[in-house]
Amino acid sequence: MGTWQIGPFDNDIAMDFFDEIEETPDEQVSAKLSSVLTAVTERPGRVELDEGHLAVAAAGLVAAGRSRSAATGNPSVDEWLAVHRPVTDTDCARLALAALDRVSGPDSEWMDLWATTDNRDAVRKRLDGLRMVLAG
Repeated sequence: MGTWQIGPFDNDIAMDFFDEIEETPDEQVSAKLSSVLTAVTERPGRVELDEGHLAVAAAGLVAAGRSRSAATGNPSVDEWLAVHRPVTDTDCARLALAALDRVSGPDSEWMDLWATTDNRDAVRKRLDGLRMVLAG
């Protein structure tokens, strides 16, 4: 899976995405996050693993933009967030919630793979934590 833990940035795909975010001017980060989230929410059919990783990472950054207490758990990402807080609005938060619903739903390779591990409950709790911040 290229995944080492359950956090939004605990996989290779999300960290590659974060590398792109770091290079994106601050005023364009929100649009980049919205683009990733929209791609997942509007995608017909099954959500693939890599898309799930990207959506969870983007939702994690949106949550961090909404609340300073929404740390990602990744030291590099959290250090960047201390300086470059994404500006996100209610629409972006709703989009992130919709993407999390798709990623954690029945037609998701991402969720299917987590469901076969001992971490499935921890992953669900992690997503629930993101949802709480995004809905708040």
